[in-house]
Amino acid sequence: MTQLEPDIGALYSTHKDAMHRVARRVLRDAGLESEADDVVSAVITSILQNRPTGVEKWEAFLVRATRNRAIDKLRSAAVKHAGPELGPEHDLPDDHDLGEDVADLVDAQSRAHRVRASVASLDPRLRTVAWEYIGKERPRQEIAAELGVSPGRISQMAKQVLELLRETISREEVL
Repeated sequence: MTQLEPDIGALYSTHKDAMHRVARRVLRDAGLESEADDVVSAVITSILQNRPTGVEKWEAFLVRATRNRAIDKLRSAAVKHAGPELGPEHDLPDDHDLGEDVADLVDAQSRAHRVRASVASLDPRLRTVAWEYIGKERPRQEIAAELGVSPGRISQMAKQVLELLRETISREEVL
């Protein structure tokens, strides 16, 4: 005896509430409950495109397929990399000029590049003071011991580094 092909529309009408409940429950912890309709729709579309055979308990089959599809949604790269939703504190006023923000960022990156280039051109001992004492905020006694100088000399060298960097930046801003 051959099995009759089930009416997917009738199966959906009968079991849609259970499918939606399962999808919402799986997606709830990730804050994606609103995606439950899409998950159920994807399950039904998949069944219509590739009709399963030999299914005896359609409700169990549909619920399991929905659960699996919801789990796939949670494991998807889009969900993993989306990050949290932004709140109203991230909204910019309508009159905000985004171009100014971009220009400020470009200027800041340009200054940072000039500072890196200036630090790279320093004497190795001054570069060590710039990185270890000014950048990493390590105690000057440790750096003095490493370089074989007094802690007071580390302070003088740090002052010299900062003056050189200020001069470099101000000279390039004039250009």
